[in-house]
Amino acid sequence: MSLPPLLPRAPHGGPSSAPFQGLDFSVNTNPYGPNPVLLRAVRNADHSHYPDPAYLGVRQRLAAWHGREAQEVVLSTGASDLLHRLVRAFVPSGGRLLSLHAPFGELARAAALQRAQLLVVDALPAQLPGNVQLVYVGHPHNPTGRRLSPEALETVAHACALVGALLILDEAYAPFLTALPLPQGEAVVRLLSPGKAHGLVGARPAYALASVQVAARLENLAPAWHLPAGTAAALAALPEAQPFLEATLPLVQMHSRALAAELARLGPVEHHGTPYLTLEVGDAAAVTAALLAQGLRVRDCTSYGLPALIRVSSRTDEENSQLIQALQRFRTGTGAARVPVR
Repeated sequence: MSLPPLLPRAPHGGPSSAPFQGLDFSVNTNPYGPNPVLLRAVRNADHSHYPDPAYLGVRQRLAAWHGREAQEVVLSTGASDLLHRLVRAFVPSGGRLLSLHAPFGELARAAALQRAQLLVVDALPAQLPGNVQLVYVGHPHNPTGRRLSPEALETVAHACALVGALLILDEAYAPFLTALPLPQGEAVVRLLSPGKAHGLVGARPAYALASVQVAARLENLAPAWHLPAGTAAALAALPEAQPFLEATLPLVQMHSRALAAELARLGPVEHHGTPYLTLEVGDAAAVTAALLAQGLRVRDCTSYGLPALIRVSSRTDEENSQLIQALQRFRTGTGAARVPVR
């Protein structure tokens, strides 16, 4: 029997198998987390019994919060699982997906596992090809922070509906920005990963909002009890957890603006208000390795097709200053590793 080759994992920021004791600027998460309301919900969850396999109570709470029906809410352990389920459910082998800018790596891996073709474009065409099943838009995009206007999103959603494609809006980092009106309709699937904004990424809370028909297909691909009790409890507590965001996200925005202004002295910076930004350094792999040797982790953007950029996610002002000083030393050649920063 001939089997397809095994595919490597998609590269991500954050921890690896190697021990790390320094400051991690590679993960886009709220540095003031974890949100104590959600952390308490995780700790107090009933881990001694199986949960309701339909998670109806959690879905009802989220549905009421969003003004939707429970049948339109799909729960998940991480948005990665939702992306894999979307590709399996709606893209046949040999099918096509379209992504505005380089997508989250799990989408590319899901497409490869499905033996589908992923097309990456810098601008979405006004008329989509008829053989495209999914259109992916990071809202905002990672790592650039760009996002489309409400009018542009409406145009894309309409184009998707015309050819029977689904528009996937990945809103992992939307809570960090001012909310904009979103398109509605059968063709729109919203992916939400609240762990980033709440500083609780380890619990992996995620869910999708979609039409009843789309949600049913995504639910059909989930194994039994696919959500740990703690993750389900965190999702159920989201409506009561918003004061934490109101208190901390303005601070995150302030820190990220200050960091962007300082790093702009070292090279071209792209920043659109998200907690993360990109800095052009010339050789991202070399700079990333040099900083790691100094106990500072940043994200090499080579896997996004941007080998000259690093992505930096803001921490507190005091912690950000350590990264700025390290990069300044590299620029002047006075640091332990002499890596030129443009």
